[in-house]
Amino acid sequence: MERTPEIFEKIEGYLAHTLPKEEAIAFEKELIANPELQEEVEKHRVLHKTLSDKDTLDFKEKLMQISATIKEEQSHPPAPTSSPSYWKIAASIAILLGVGMLFWYTYTNQHNTQDLYGVYYEPFPVEDAMRGNTDNEMQSIIKNYAKGAYDSVAVVLEKHPNLDSQLQLYLGNSYLNINQEEKAVSLFKDIKSSGKYYEIAKWYLSLTYLKLNTPKKSIPLLKEIITYNGAYKDKATRLLTALEKK
Repeated sequence: MERTPEIFEKIEGYLAHTLPKEEAIAFEKELIANPELQEEVEKHRVLHKTLSDKDTLDFKEKLMQISATIKEEQSHPPAPTSSPSYWKIAASIAILLGVGMLFWYTYTNQHNTQDLYGVYYEPFPVEDAMRGNTDNEMQSIIKNYAKGAYDSVAVVLEKHPNLDSQLQLYLGNSYLNINQEEKAVSLFKDIKSSGKYYEIAKWYLSLTYLKLNTPKKSIPLLKEIITYNGAYKDKATRLLTALEKK
């Protein structure tokens, strides 16, 4: 795929939901058919998430401002009576170092939590019954899901009426892989307790909270899974132990 300004502009418009309706529909159709475009959209999505980390950007900006002030003071040595300006700069640096240490502690904890997510997360596998489905649209959905084209899966399933629990799990996992965690939370919560996918939904909901860096919400879910005593009990036990050590 040729990377042109026009393509980038369309991707940005798609992610910002500013494309006209007809263009958005045409872009989604192209997205389904073009794996390279899907990859490019994902790169832009990750970049957006990185640049939206306001705490990181604010902290860097403050450090740059103080650095500029120090250089200015060094290029124009102050008179003896103006020495308090140096104390002001020193105090500012001390405050920022303190804030920086707090930021680093928060950042490290967040990444430790997300490391656990990386260790325990695996996409919900495609079940044999779904692979044998003769419906052409469903075959396309399963094929895209299996090869990791999660954008395409989300585009199609979002328009699908009355999703059953199995398709909700596929859509929820697709959301997790395209950084739309809040949508995944809603889907996993919506899966009925009376069905066979309830325990699975709880497991992926607990992982979603990990990815959102809210591990306290994961803990009661993991305890519920352990009590449920099903297929995910061992994984839930190990993950709960790891979280309680943090």
